[in-house]
Amino acid sequence: MQKRIAEIVKILNKINIDALFISSQANVTYLTKFAGLDRNEREAFLLITKNCVYLLTFPTLFALYKQNQNIKAIQIDHKTGLTNLLADFFRKEKIKKAAFEKSDMTVAEFQKLRKKTSFVSWRQTENVIENLRLYKDKQEIDCIKQACRIADRALAFILQHIRQGQTEKELAVELEYFIKRNADDVAFSPIVAFGKNAAVPHYLPSNSQRLKTNSLILFDLGAKVNNYCSDITRVVFFGTPDTKFVKIYNTVLSAQEIAIRHLGGGRMDSSRGLIPRDSPEVENSKKSFSFKASVLDKLIKDFIKTQGFPPYSHGLGHGVGIEVHESPRLRIDSKEILLPNMTFTIEPGIYMQGWGGVRIEDLVLLKEDGIEILTKSPKLLRSLNTK
Repeated sequence: MQKRIAEIVKILNKINIDALFISSQANVTYLTKFAGLDRNEREAFLLITKNCVYLLTFPTLFALYKQNQNIKAIQIDHKTGLTNLLADFFRKEKIKKAAFEKSDMTVAEFQKLRKKTSFVSWRQTENVIENLRLYKDKQEIDCIKQACRIADRALAFILQHIRQGQTEKELAVELEYFIKRNADDVAFSPIVAFGKNAAVPHYLPSNSQRLKTNSLILFDLGAKVNNYCSDITRVVFFGTPDTKFVKIYNTVLSAQEIAIRHLGGGRMDSSRGLIPRDSPEVENSKKSFSFKASVLDKLIKDFIKTQGFPPYSHGLGHGVGIEVHESPRLRIDSKEILLPNMTFTIEPGIYMQGWGGVRIEDLVLLKEDGIEILTKSPKLLRSLNTK
């Protein structure tokens, strides 16, 4: 925690800023390691100056946060309000230049803040903390791995409890209950989709849709451990799959395997196949090599097209950490580079309205010497007995 804040102070010095106001709940969690903050609520804020770090929070949460030598917890008085409190700190520490998070603060919030702190010159910052969050340290990776193990266990559990006539919502609730019993929380509300409903990537489970024989089932779930998330998707078949399902499933599985080989072994060439990492054709530096996220997404979408199917409309994957959807973004329009110590999903899919969808998703860790798949659930086509 102290190291992370020191990095922020170093950045402030570099850009000649006296203080940084942090409103993103995920970034507050990252820098304080405090749990329980909801991204949709504005319950805790950080003010980092060159001399001190203040945690500003309301009476509803204040008792949860213990004082420590690195962060000074301050209770926001409802009469005084957050903006007046900030103005007092700025005057006390003689802050003349301050920055806020462009991607998080609303226009209304900033207008109110600027009105109360008219003596301060404000500057927008973008991705300052998110860029630090891109690279996971050993402690973060250990938490993510533990969250992955619980997600794998949850999937194994639910596959033993599938019965004809169950609703999507019933299975989703069982999944959520299992995860909450074994982890700190769910990373997100589990997705369970039967048949044609699986054509919607972020489908909402229904209480009216009941499981019938010869139907595909898509499960998308994740656990949270010490603020860090996991994410996995698997598709199984309840009954005997037809040739169309088998072909689509195997195409998606092959697409994911190509992406994983690409990251684990080197660069893929359309005419020559896999080029090993130690080849001079792979861009290397003294410390590591890099992969363009956009190139990888295009490679996999092009493969699916060659198999005669429409490619997925979303990106190939996304970063996973404190948030289940964060940088890097693996999509065609991405400018991001994939580097060692990043954790992200690989989740190609094929979706066909009126028929259904197949997505296979794993969470992976990119390393200096290859790639580690953190979610371990089997991916071979699985048919469930309907009796």
